[in-house]
Amino acid sequence: MEFVNKWLSDQFESNEYESLIKEIDSSHPNLEVAECALSLGIEELCNVARENLTESELLILELISMRNSGEIDKMFNNIDKALLLVREKESRDLILEGRLRMELGLIKVQTNSKDDPREDFEWALKRLSSVCEHSRLHGLSIINKAAFHEHVDEKLMALHLYGEIPLNGKFPKEVVGFSRIGAARIMMEIGHVSDSCRHLYNAHKIFKKSKNDELAWHSGFQFLTTAAPHIKINAKRMAEQSKEASPREIGEEIPKPEINPLDLKEIAMNLKDSESIYQNVDEEIKKFVDEIIENTTFFST
Repeated sequence: MEFVNKWLSDQFESNEYESLIKEIDSSHPNLEVAECALSLGIEELCNVARENLTESELLILELISMRNSGEIDKMFNNIDKALLLVREKESRDLILEGRLRMELGLIKVQTNSKDDPREDFEWALKRLSSVCEHSRLHGLSIINKAAFHEHVDEKLMALHLYGEIPLNGKFPKEVVGFSRIGAARIMMEIGHVSDSCRHLYNAHKIFKKSKNDELAWHSGFQFLTTAAPHIKINAKRMAEQSKEASPREIGEEIPKPEINPLDLKEIAMNLKDSESIYQNVDEEIKKFVDEIIENTTFFST
């Protein structure tokens, strides 16, 4: 998040915080900053943001702390309390109500609750799509509902949901990246390797552009391991394959994966250039990345 990166590069005073927070395009910017700071362990920024939270926002921040510390049982009580607040006339908040129903569904899955989370995910998606369409929360509600369908082995339903987040639409880029990783996972499971490679390639490019180095590394390495067995010297580049991709008709032949070695070289070089991550991965992973670079050295654009 750009706001947090700015804090890390040059910590600012509380009056500047109040000015900069207004530039964030979010329904709950202080909560978004607090969540990001909490997840990154930036205690001072988290405390500054916390001072500007409403009571219901504070409960959601506590919810995240409980999840991080494994206090799952307490999370149900926390959500019940927060839902009461966001439904009261004085503190009504339609967006947070949708967020809380999504969180409730996630906890039910985590705890193998006897209560079916399906209704919570559906309710959250309908609410968030109506009150904050194309926002980060709307995107996450789609991704979490898709993940639930995967969890109960409803792969095609999950794939349909991931498809509701277009590559070049209005959703935040990281939401798009997450959707591509999910779609790639399902495509691989049902034997559509070419589509899986394309989705992973796009996810890597998205996360790299948004400077999310860890997710760029994760998706890039997955691309290499999936695509490496399918090299074809004259294959179209992945960028071109992505532009030409379109939904297939029922019964249409599944294309065989064909990967241009230049795409493997590009991604492998990106991974090696991320030195802070590359230096800390297993030696076998380093060897695999290095071998791809070595074997594609003589290929050039």
